[in-house]
Amino acid sequence: MNPNKADSQIPVVITTSLDLPPLWGRLAALSPTEAELVSHFELPAGKMVALAFDLGGAGFEDMRARIKTAARDADGYYNYELAFVDPAQAALLKSAIARAAPR
Repeated sequence: MNPNKADSQIPVVITTSLDLPPLWGRLAALSPTEAELVSHFELPAGKMVALAFDLGGAGFEDMRARIKTAARDADGYYNYELAFVDPAQAALLKSAIARAAPR
């Protein structure tokens, strides 16, 4: 992945199911098609999630992604590689990343 690294990680709400409470985490890297997510919550590779976060003044809700890989680090955090699955959402994210990029 060739992500746009943020100066600081982006807080994110993670929805795994409509009948379960949302989880939380942080986006460590973000591109229009992929993201790196860090969380205390364990999720299996292959699972679909919906993310909500703010970027460059734009709010993103229900950004659908599939967990490509999941690994636990020595500090007990789970590190996930995500792939966004909706091309229309990816296009909106691409525009927001371009607006948020330092000039």
